[in-house]
Amino acid sequence: MDSLRSTARRAVIYARFSTDLQNVNSTRDQIANCTALAERKEWQVLQVFEDAAISGAKRERPGYKKMLQAVKSGLVDVVLAEGLDRLNRSQELSANLFAVCEFNGVEIHTIAEGRIEELHIGMKGTMDAMHLKRIAQMTHRGLQGRVADGRSAGGLSYGYRIPIDPYTGLRQTGELEPDEHQADVVRRIFREFSEGHSPRAIAHQLNAEGVPSPRGREWKVNTIYGNAKRGTGILNNELYAGVRVWNRLQYRKNPETDQRASRGRDVEEIIRVEVPHLRIVDEELWQAVKARQDGQRRTLSKGAPSTLRRKRYLLSGLVRCGRCGGNMTVAGSGKSRAYYCANAKEKGPSVCRGMPGLRIDRLQPLVLSGLRDELMTPEAVERFRSQFLDRVAEARKERDTEQASLRRAIAQEQKAIDGALRAIRDDMATKSVYAMLGEAEEKKEALKAELAAVEAPALDIPENLAALYREQVDALADTLSDPEVVHRASEILGGLIDRIVIQHEETAGHTAEIEGKLLGLLSFADAKNAASYSDTASSLKLVAGVGFEPTTFRL
Repeated sequence: MDSLRSTARRAVIYARFSTDLQNVNSTRDQIANCTALAERKEWQVLQVFEDAAISGAKRERPGYKKMLQAVKSGLVDVVLAEGLDRLNRSQELSANLFAVCEFNGVEIHTIAEGRIEELHIGMKGTMDAMHLKRIAQMTHRGLQGRVADGRSAGGLSYGYRIPIDPYTGLRQTGELEPDEHQADVVRRIFREFSEGHSPRAIAHQLNAEGVPSPRGREWKVNTIYGNAKRGTGILNNELYAGVRVWNRLQYRKNPETDQRASRGRDVEEIIRVEVPHLRIVDEELWQAVKARQDGQRRTLSKGAPSTLRRKRYLLSGLVRCGRCGGNMTVAGSGKSRAYYCANAKEKGPSVCRGMPGLRIDRLQPLVLSGLRDELMTPEAVERFRSQFLDRVAEARKERDTEQASLRRAIAQEQKAIDGALRAIRDDMATKSVYAMLGEAEEKKEALKAELAAVEAPALDIPENLAALYREQVDALADTLSDPEVVHRASEILGGLIDRIVIQHEETAGHTAEIEGKLLGLLSFADAKNAASYSDTASSLKLVAGVGFEPTTFRL
């Protein structure tokens, strides 16, 4: 018996169910069925992995990722699941799993389909993708019907709540009713805005009074003003005027991040339904707010909209408040333009009490000076050189391992080519031999191309790195009078500086602490080898900030 166990195939089990609406015992039953199959096959189950309430179309599943690591460990012979759709509901992910398993010599078996082959991956992956698309279409159609009937399609706007059935005590899904406490806050925001108060002033006062925002945190300008075109923000929610707007946006999943991104729909696709029983703001007040918003938009449109989207200041997006950690933004005009804490301005002293403004004409030259003279000290460069070369050595080891693996694979394909050629020479070739020969030659060429791509030139850091870097910063500083150059220079500095933290004390005044980004600093100084340095970014990012101590300047 012991000898049988020692030679038994090693298996891992994966189980999953998609949503909270499914039976929580689903994975338990899947595991039990898979375990029974493993016993019949006399496979040794090493470990069980499971994911609860996660779609099979998502790549970021904790249990699934651990299962993949087990496959890559070399200790597994079989991946076992109830069905291929339990493992993945994405063509891309199914193909990737099959490729990873095949590379590591691991078979995939399911109760439903048996041993999984390429044909299963192609057909089942396509069917699952079509199934998900069909579900999305059916869900959208069902929601459209609910909206047409005057019911909610989901989501809960501030100012409303889901009513409770007085007989059953259950929530009446699809129905809404005004929440009078929140509705009073909505009416107050509309009334104060119509009277001339700014969204910033309204947010400050609500925060000072401790009124919770829609998400239970502090109010900010965008929560109130939002985006009229997208219908976001308290002042743009037409439900307050008794009109339910649905289908304004469509969502698509980014295949690289699994995150949904919204896209606006065409006007003719947007659905509006009158729901007078949900009206919170009367028509006169609603129109007064719309009139003021229209006036503000006309004022803004007199300028050049394209310039509003471009960075006007060299340090845009880099300056942080040392008290609350929030962004600092520019306010004022002419020489009095200065950086102020955005949280203090938008959310009020209950979030951050702020600090006196720090003038641009004082901060900007000192930051450039600090970049030129402080971050690239000889000691810092030497420490970085040592750390960088250590990382390059690690990368070379990884590259050598990968190259050896590719050379072995090339040799394997060459054996197949030699065998096919012998069969042809001995007049024993069939159609399949010629097909195998063509496939092996294609694989060999692909592997050789991959091997050539892995090979990289040796990297080193120039001895005059600090001097090169200072020249670049000086050249940058000399060209900042042109707005277009300022915009581009701001983008460049964003790659060199992680952040600039501003502190203020009554007696000492302002101080600025600059933290540099290693990869950006290096590539900026040595533009000729920038691409090569970027190739090592995966290792450099692990030590970002090391070797360049944060530099503090008194202003």
